[in-house]
Amino acid sequence: MKKSRIIAATLVAAIVLTGVGFVIYNKATTVDFGEIIIDGIPEKSEDAKRIMSFNVRYGDDKEGSVKNRSKISIAIIEQYAPDSFGVQEATGRWIDILSEALSEKYAYVGEHRDEDSDSEYSAVFYLKDKFNLLDSGTIWLSDTPEVKYTKYEESACTRIATWATLENKESGEVYTHINTHLDHVSDTARNMQADVLKTKITELESAGDFVVCTGDFNAEPTNEVYTKMLEGMNDAKTIASNSDDGITFHNYGRVKEGSNGPIDYVFTSGNLKVENYKIIRNTAKDMYPSDHYPIIADVIMEDK
Repeated sequence: MKKSRIIAATLVAAIVLTGVGFVIYNKATTVDFGEIIIDGIPEKSEDAKRIMSFNVRYGDDKEGSVKNRSKISIAIIEQYAPDSFGVQEATGRWIDILSEALSEKYAYVGEHRDEDSDSEYSAVFYLKDKFNLLDSGTIWLSDTPEVKYTKYEESACTRIATWATLENKESGEVYTHINTHLDHVSDTARNMQADVLKTKITELESAGDFVVCTGDFNAEPTNEVYTKMLEGMNDAKTIASNSDDGITFHNYGRVKEGSNGPIDYVFTSGNLKVENYKIIRNTAKDMYPSDHYPIIADVIMEDK
């Protein structure tokens, strides 16, 4: 009798709809999503570049394993079809999943942040048939950015930024996409990391027509880091013709709209306009792809 109750309780835990709006799945459960259709995708003009930032949540959670959540993530990426996208919390496992599933259309650049090859990448993926890769690299957000695996003492984790300079094969237009993930604990570390990042962005601005910077900054718009990023750049959300508003970290539905500001951003060079900014809130079978919402911005040169 006791054994039967334990089995029954396990099954209930795997399927019950909780009060915070998501389903608790057993980690070992493989969910059959069927065909995942992503709705609400905005149209963009032919000249616009669709830029995505996506914190994929590194590991298995009771709210959804990587195996299951990655299926939703891949559907979002394929159907939104960004020209380039930056990922955060993408471990080596995530990079393998994404690169294999998207290999027909996308290539990527990036390195793991620590000596462990399964540690986080801040990789940039791009449409390989549309763009030539002119340059790429990774820096460590530390006093010695070119030295691998280095960090500020105040930072809880090693933090990096990866960039790709891309040339449109037809038009010749060049842009650089740089992607990062700042520290989640220390304001001091985030500020120093942002300084290193901005120095690199200034350097990259001379390499092409414009720069976009994506990432999880672990900083709301009231934070000094956000103000620092606006020096010479724009928050895509605030200048978009068709904009969205709300939180980007939702912790699987636990964080309610209006209780916090966004912490994930697309920052753009000053010579860009933004057609659409959107927070992607899609789920499949009550499962979120991540504890963050991915975001997109459709950017275009002012004189186009």
